Amino acid sequence: MNISFAWGVLLALASAAIWALAPVLYRRCLDHVSSLELGALRTLGYLASAGLFLLAAEGPSAFELPSLPLLGAIFVSAVIWLVLGDLLYFLALPRLGVSIGVPFTSAYPLIAVPASWIFLGEPFRPIVFLATILIVAGLVILTLRLEEETPEKKAVAAGLLFAFGTICCWSFGIVTNRMLMAQVAIARLEWWRSVALTAVSWLLYLVGERRRKPLARVRGGVLFEILLSGVLGLTVGNLLFTFSMNYISVDVATCVASLRPFLAALFAFVVLGETLSLRKSAGIACVVIGALLLSV
Repeated sequence: MNISFAWGVLLALASAAIWALAPVLYRRCLDHVSSLELGALRTLGYLASAGLFLLAAEGPSAFELPSLPLLGAIFVSAVIWLVLGDLLYFLALPRLGVSIGVPFTSAYPLIAVPASWIFLGEPFRPIVFLATILIVAGLVILTLRLEEETPEKKAVAAGLLFAFGTICCWSFGIVTNRMLMAQVAIARLEWWRSVALTAVSWLLYLVGERRRKPLARVRGGVLFEILLSGVLGLTVGNLLFTFSMNYISVDVATCVASLRPFLAALFAFVVLGETLSLRKSAGIACVVIGALLLSV
Protein backbone atom coordinates (compact mmCIF):
# COMPACT_ATOMS: atom_id res chain seq x y z
CA MET A 1 0.00 0.00 0.00
CA ASN A 2 1.68 3.24 -1.17
CA ILE A 3 1.72 6.49 0.80
CA SER A 4 -0.81 8.24 -1.44
CA PHE A 5 -3.33 5.40 -1.05
CA ALA A 6 -2.74 5.26 2.72
CA TRP A 7 -3.31 9.01 3.01
CA GLY A 8 -6.59 8.71 1.10
CA VAL A 9 -7.76 5.85 3.32
CA LEU A 10 -6.84 7.86 6.44
CA LEU A 11 -8.89 10.84 5.26
CA ALA A 12 -11.84 8.59 4.44
CA LEU A 13 -11.59 7.01 7.90
CA ALA A 14 -11.55 10.44 9.52
CA SER A 15 -14.69 11.36 7.61
CA ALA A 16 -16.26 8.10 8.84
CA ALA A 17 -15.58 9.09 12.46
CA ILE A 18 -17.09 12.54 11.93
CA TRP A 19 -20.11 11.11 10.14
CA ALA A 20 -20.55 8.61 12.97
CA LEU A 21 -20.72 11.34 15.60
CA ALA A 22 -23.08 13.59 13.63
CA PRO A 23 -26.13 11.23 13.71
CA VAL A 24 -25.79 10.92 17.48
CA LEU A 25 -26.11 14.69 17.67
CA TYR A 26 -28.98 14.62 15.16
CA ARG A 27 -30.83 11.98 17.18
CA ARG A 28 -30.45 13.99 20.39
CA CYS A 29 -31.65 17.16 18.67
CA LEU A 30 -34.71 15.45 17.14
CA ASP A 31 -36.11 15.11 20.66
CA HIS A 32 -36.40 18.90 20.74
CA VAL A 33 -36.95 20.04 17.13
CA SER A 34 -38.64 18.71 13.98
CA SER A 35 -36.71 17.27 11.04
CA LEU A 36 -37.34 20.42 8.98
CA GLU A 37 -36.20 22.67 11.84
CA LEU A 38 -33.07 20.59 12.29
CA GLY A 39 -32.39 20.65 8.55
CA ALA A 40 -32.64 24.43 8.46
CA LEU A 41 -30.81 25.33 11.67
CA ARG A 42 -27.81 23.08 11.04
CA THR A 43 -27.11 24.91 7.77
CA LEU A 44 -26.05 27.99 9.76
CA GLY A 45 -23.01 26.11 11.07
CA TYR A 46 -22.35 24.65 7.63
CA LEU A 47 -22.56 28.01 5.83
CA ALA A 48 -20.29 29.76 8.32
CA SER A 49 -17.62 27.05 8.38
CA ALA A 50 -17.64 26.58 4.59
CA GLY A 51 -17.31 30.34 4.09
CA LEU A 52 -14.43 30.60 6.54
CA PHE A 53 -12.67 27.68 4.87
CA LEU A 54 -12.95 29.26 1.42
CA LEU A 55 -11.80 32.64 2.73
CA ALA A 56 -8.75 31.06 4.37
CA ALA A 57 -7.94 28.88 1.37
CA GLU A 58 -8.37 31.31 -1.52
CA GLY A 59 -9.25 34.78 -0.25
CA PRO A 60 -12.24 37.09 -0.87
CA SER A 61 -12.02 36.86 -4.67
CA ALA A 62 -12.93 33.16 -4.51
CA PHE A 63 -16.56 34.04 -3.71
CA GLU A 64 -17.12 35.10 -7.33
CA LEU A 65 -20.25 33.54 -8.81
CA PRO A 66 -19.49 30.56 -11.10
CA SER A 67 -21.15 30.07 -14.47
CA LEU A 68 -24.89 29.43 -14.31
CA PRO A 69 -24.70 25.85 -15.70
CA LEU A 70 -22.04 24.94 -13.13
CA LEU A 71 -23.96 26.64 -10.33
CA GLY A 72 -27.10 24.78 -11.39
CA ALA A 73 -25.27 21.46 -11.32
CA ILE A 74 -23.94 22.18 -7.82
CA PHE A 75 -27.43 23.07 -6.63
CA VAL A 76 -29.02 19.91 -8.07
CA SER A 77 -26.31 17.70 -6.57
CA ALA A 78 -26.58 19.41 -3.17
CA VAL A 79 -30.37 19.33 -3.04
CA ILE A 80 -30.63 15.62 -3.83
CA TRP A 81 -27.61 14.63 -1.71
CA LEU A 82 -27.87 16.83 1.36
CA VAL A 83 -31.43 18.16 1.42
CA LEU A 84 -33.60 15.27 0.26
CA GLY A 85 -31.14 12.57 1.35
CA ASP A 86 -30.62 14.00 4.82
CA LEU A 87 -34.31 14.76 5.33
CA LEU A 88 -35.04 11.06 4.70
CA TYR A 89 -32.15 10.28 7.06
CA PHE A 90 -33.69 12.40 9.82
CA LEU A 91 -36.98 10.57 9.34
CA ALA A 92 -35.26 7.17 9.53
CA LEU A 93 -33.17 7.76 12.67
CA PRO A 94 -36.00 8.06 15.25
CA ARG A 95 -37.68 4.96 13.80
CA LEU A 96 -34.61 2.73 13.60
CA GLY A 97 -32.21 4.21 16.15
CA VAL A 98 -28.63 5.24 15.44
CA SER A 99 -27.12 1.76 15.84
CA ILE A 100 -29.42 0.39 13.10
CA GLY A 101 -30.13 3.48 11.02
CA VAL A 102 -26.49 4.37 10.45
CA PRO A 103 -25.41 0.86 9.38
CA PHE A 104 -28.37 0.50 7.04
CA THR A 105 -27.75 3.83 5.33
CA SER A 106 -24.11 2.81 4.98
CA ALA A 107 -25.26 0.37 2.31
CA TYR A 108 -24.83 3.14 -0.26
CA PRO A 109 -21.65 1.48 -1.67
CA LEU A 110 -24.02 -1.08 -3.18
CA ILE A 111 -25.26 1.71 -5.46
CA ALA A 112 -22.34 4.16 -5.46
CA VAL A 113 -19.69 1.60 -6.44
CA PRO A 114 -21.41 0.30 -9.61
CA ALA A 115 -22.38 3.90 -10.45
CA SER A 116 -18.71 4.93 -10.29
CA TRP A 117 -17.86 2.15 -12.75
CA ILE A 118 -20.62 3.19 -15.15
CA PHE A 119 -20.55 6.99 -14.99
CA LEU A 120 -16.97 7.75 -13.94
CA GLY A 121 -15.19 4.99 -15.84
CA GLU A 122 -13.43 3.75 -12.72
CA PRO A 123 -12.01 0.22 -13.12
CA PHE A 124 -13.73 -2.83 -11.73
CA ARG A 125 -11.74 -4.32 -8.83
CA PRO A 126 -12.84 -7.73 -7.54
CA ILE A 127 -11.56 -7.00 -4.02
CA VAL A 128 -13.82 -3.95 -3.80
CA PHE A 129 -16.77 -6.05 -4.95
CA LEU A 130 -16.02 -8.63 -2.25
CA ALA A 131 -15.71 -5.89 0.37
CA THR A 132 -19.08 -4.50 -0.67
CA ILE A 133 -20.69 -7.95 -0.36
CA LEU A 134 -19.34 -8.29 3.18
CA ILE A 135 -20.55 -4.84 4.12
CA VAL A 136 -24.05 -5.54 2.84
CA ALA A 137 -24.08 -8.94 4.59
CA GLY A 138 -23.26 -7.14 7.82
CA LEU A 139 -26.18 -4.79 7.30
CA VAL A 140 -28.51 -7.73 6.74
CA ILE A 141 -27.41 -9.24 10.07
CA LEU A 142 -27.97 -5.91 11.78
CA THR A 143 -31.56 -5.69 10.58
CA LEU A 144 -32.50 -9.30 11.48
CA ARG A 145 -35.19 -9.53 14.17
CA LEU A 146 -35.48 -5.75 14.12
CA GLU A 147 -39.27 -5.84 14.15
CA GLU A 148 -39.19 -8.10 17.22
CA GLU A 149 -37.12 -5.52 19.09
CA THR A 150 -39.29 -2.57 18.08
CA PRO A 151 -42.94 -2.36 19.25
CA GLU A 152 -44.20 -0.41 16.23
CA LYS A 153 -43.74 -2.55 13.11
CA LYS A 154 -45.09 0.19 10.86
CA ALA A 155 -42.45 2.56 12.18
CA VAL A 156 -39.73 0.01 11.34
CA ALA A 157 -41.04 -0.47 7.81
CA ALA A 158 -41.22 3.27 7.27
CA GLY A 159 -37.74 3.70 8.75
CA LEU A 160 -36.26 1.13 6.37
CA LEU A 161 -38.01 2.79 3.43
CA PHE A 162 -36.67 6.20 4.43
CA ALA A 163 -33.20 4.67 4.87
CA PHE A 164 -33.31 3.15 1.37
CA GLY A 165 -34.26 6.53 -0.07
CA THR A 166 -31.34 8.00 1.83
CA ILE A 167 -28.76 5.69 0.27
CA CYS A 168 -30.12 6.39 -3.23
CA CYS A 169 -29.80 10.15 -2.71
CA TRP A 170 -26.36 9.89 -1.11
CA SER A 171 -25.07 7.69 -3.94
CA PHE A 172 -26.22 10.29 -6.47
CA GLY A 173 -24.48 13.02 -4.48
CA ILE A 174 -21.20 11.12 -4.15
CA VAL A 175 -20.93 10.39 -7.87
CA THR A 176 -21.93 13.90 -8.97
CA ASN A 177 -19.55 15.36 -6.39
CA ARG A 178 -16.66 13.55 -8.05
CA MET A 179 -17.75 14.95 -11.44
CA LEU A 180 -17.95 18.48 -10.04
CA MET A 181 -14.49 18.19 -8.47
CA ALA A 182 -13.05 18.13 -11.99
CA GLN A 183 -14.61 21.53 -12.73
CA VAL A 184 -14.29 23.57 -9.54
CA ALA A 185 -11.89 23.79 -6.60
CA ILE A 186 -12.94 21.85 -3.51
CA ALA A 187 -13.26 24.91 -1.25
CA ARG A 188 -15.46 26.73 -3.78
CA LEU A 189 -17.53 23.62 -4.36
CA GLU A 190 -18.15 23.27 -0.63
CA TRP A 191 -19.11 26.93 -0.31
CA TRP A 192 -21.68 26.93 -3.13
CA ARG A 193 -23.02 23.60 -1.92
CA SER A 194 -23.56 25.17 1.52
CA VAL A 195 -25.37 28.10 -0.12
CA ALA A 196 -27.65 25.69 -2.00
CA LEU A 197 -28.34 23.63 1.10
CA THR A 198 -29.05 26.69 3.24
CA ALA A 199 -31.43 28.29 0.73
CA VAL A 200 -33.45 25.14 0.01
CA SER A 201 -33.53 23.90 3.62
CA TRP A 202 -34.92 27.20 4.90
CA LEU A 203 -37.42 27.31 2.04
CA LEU A 204 -38.62 23.82 2.94
CA TYR A 205 -38.92 24.85 6.58
CA LEU A 206 -40.94 27.97 5.78
CA VAL A 207 -43.26 26.12 3.39
CA GLY A 208 -43.49 22.72 5.06
CA GLU A 209 -43.56 23.51 8.77
CA ARG A 210 -47.22 24.46 8.99
CA ARG A 211 -47.32 24.47 12.78
CA ARG A 212 -44.18 26.49 13.22
CA LYS A 213 -43.05 27.18 16.74
CA PRO A 214 -40.74 30.13 17.39
CA LEU A 215 -37.14 29.14 16.70
CA ALA A 216 -36.13 31.41 19.58
CA ARG A 217 -37.13 28.54 21.88
CA VAL A 218 -34.13 26.56 20.59
CA ARG A 219 -31.21 27.80 22.63
CA GLY A 220 -28.37 26.75 24.89
CA GLY A 221 -27.06 23.22 24.56
CA VAL A 222 -29.58 22.13 21.92
CA LEU A 223 -28.71 25.01 19.60
CA PHE A 224 -25.01 24.37 20.12
CA GLU A 225 -25.41 20.69 19.21
CA ILE A 226 -27.42 21.55 16.09
CA LEU A 227 -24.80 24.02 14.89
CA LEU A 228 -21.99 21.62 15.77
CA SER A 229 -23.73 18.84 13.85
CA GLY A 230 -23.79 21.10 10.79
CA VAL A 231 -20.10 21.95 11.08
CA LEU A 232 -19.00 18.35 11.65
CA GLY A 233 -21.48 16.37 9.57
CA LEU A 234 -21.47 18.70 6.57
CA THR A 235 -18.33 20.83 6.35
CA VAL A 236 -15.66 18.78 8.14
CA GLY A 237 -16.91 15.33 7.19
CA ASN A 238 -17.58 16.25 3.57
CA LEU A 239 -14.24 18.02 3.15
CA LEU A 240 -12.31 15.07 4.52
CA PHE A 241 -14.23 12.69 2.27
CA THR A 242 -13.84 14.94 -0.78
CA PHE A 243 -10.09 15.33 -0.20
CA SER A 244 -9.76 11.55 0.19
CA MET A 245 -10.91 11.13 -3.41
CA ASN A 246 -7.84 13.03 -4.56
CA TYR A 247 -5.84 9.95 -3.52
CA ILE A 248 -8.24 7.03 -3.85
CA SER A 249 -11.16 6.17 -6.14
CA VAL A 250 -14.83 6.70 -5.31
CA ASP A 251 -15.48 2.99 -4.79
CA VAL A 252 -12.61 2.65 -2.29
CA ALA A 253 -13.53 5.88 -0.47
CA THR A 254 -17.18 4.94 -0.10
CA CYS A 255 -16.34 1.48 1.22
CA VAL A 256 -13.77 2.80 3.71
CA ALA A 257 -16.29 5.37 4.93
CA SER A 258 -18.62 2.46 5.66
CA LEU A 259 -16.63 1.90 8.85
CA ARG A 260 -18.85 4.53 10.42
CA PRO A 261 -21.48 1.98 11.61
CA PHE A 262 -18.95 0.54 14.06
CA LEU A 263 -18.12 3.99 15.40
CA ALA A 264 -21.75 5.12 15.38
CA ALA A 265 -22.83 2.06 17.40
CA LEU A 266 -20.16 2.82 19.99
CA PHE A 267 -21.16 6.49 20.17
CA ALA A 268 -24.85 5.52 20.41
CA PHE A 269 -24.07 3.03 23.19
CA VAL A 270 -22.11 5.58 25.21
CA VAL A 271 -24.17 8.72 24.55
CA LEU A 272 -27.71 7.47 23.84
CA GLY A 273 -27.71 4.24 25.82
CA GLU A 274 -28.66 2.10 22.81
CA THR A 275 -27.97 -1.63 23.16
CA LEU A 276 -24.92 -3.23 21.56
CA SER A 277 -25.91 -6.90 21.30
CA LEU A 278 -23.89 -9.82 19.98
CA ARG A 279 -25.94 -9.79 16.78
CA LYS A 280 -25.25 -6.11 16.20
CA SER A 281 -21.58 -6.65 16.95
CA ALA A 282 -21.42 -9.51 14.42
CA GLY A 283 -23.05 -7.37 11.76
CA ILE A 284 -20.71 -4.49 12.43
CA ALA A 285 -17.74 -6.89 12.33
CA CYS A 286 -18.71 -7.90 8.78
CA VAL A 287 -18.77 -4.23 7.81
CA VAL A 288 -15.36 -3.63 9.38
CA ILE A 289 -13.79 -6.70 7.73
CA GLY A 290 -15.16 -5.62 4.37
CA ALA A 291 -13.57 -2.20 4.75
CA LEU A 292 -10.25 -3.63 5.95
CA LEU A 293 -10.05 -5.82 2.83
CA LEU A 294 -9.48 -2.62 0.87
CA SER A 295 -6.00 -2.25 2.39
CA VAL A 296 -4.84 -5.66 1.11
